[in-house]
Amino acid sequence: MATGTSHETLKEHPLVVKLNRLAGWIADAAMFIACLVLLWLVALTCVDVIGRYFFRAPVTGATELVQISMAGIIFFALPAMFLRDDQVVVDLFSFVRRGWFGWVVTLAFSIATVAAVWIIAERVSGYAIRAWEDGDETIYLKIPTYLVVWAITIMIYLSGVFAAVRAFRMICAPGRLIPDETGTREYTE
Repeated sequence: MATGTSHETLKEHPLVVKLNRLAGWIADAAMFIACLVLLWLVALTCVDVIGRYFFRAPVTGATELVQISMAGIIFFALPAMFLRDDQVVVDLFSFVRRGWFGWVVTLAFSIATVAAVWIIAERVSGYAIRAWEDGDETIYLKIPTYLVVWAITIMIYLSGVFAAVRAFRMICAPGRLIPDETGTREYTE
């Protein structure tokens, strides 16, 4: 395959295009929820600081709400990160990401990522089940922790599915379009 940017090089299988579009919508929705949680966190922090320093009346359970909100921001943004390959990358060996060898290495890392995310999701779901069985709650607000942990578990599983979508896209485009750390694509021979 020649190096270049012709339309033939950029075409993907229609099933891959539809799958990526659906995954993109879901990732955008999850990212929108992460943005709403961040907005909630900013408002909570403002109200807590104003209440604490001007009225000597802080928000009860603000620490718990901040912890839950931070988890929400992180884990709702996670699926979009995996779909768009937005992980932090230190590219010490850029020659490894070129050509067919780069495609094989990137595909191997994608498959390893799917396996690792699935293992992590299994462990976190076990924690959610234990929290539900034990009736764990937060200290001040008595929020059941299994609800938060189940939401985190679902987002981790969704991240694994999106990592698998990326691996599937790579399998359907052997030796082509390898994303680099900036999100651009380089064409391989």
